[in-house]
Amino acid sequence: MITVYYKSGAAQWKYELEQSEYDYIIKNVLEDKPDLQEMFDDSLEILRDVSAMDEDEMDEDDQIDQTIAIAYLWYYFNVVAEGDDRIEGDLVLLEDEDGTGVTILPAAALDDLEDEE
Repeated sequence: MITVYYKSGAAQWKYELEQSEYDYIIKNVLEDKPDLQEMFDDSLEILRDVSAMDEDEMDEDDQIDQTIAIAYLWYYFNVVAEGDDRIEGDLVLLEDEDGTGVTILPAAALDDLEDEE
């Protein structure tokens, strides 16, 4: 199971994908040979857009886009990223308060942040 947590202002959610669903999505995404940086940027934009919606506003296409974005971001940080950018395991995405960007941390950092408070 892969998990991505997202926080934007008061909106918070946790998204989980079964390993088999993740594997299927990534296999299909990579078959299209996407530009990895463009896919990364698009995935963040999708999550930021979807996080601003109420759940009842989301249609099937929004849900599919969200699922692909979650899978790709997890893939990007666990497989593609190198050095200090690499994250092993689940992710936390924190949208900046001014809405200009997103900070991405390993989920294990949540425990560290809570210990500091």
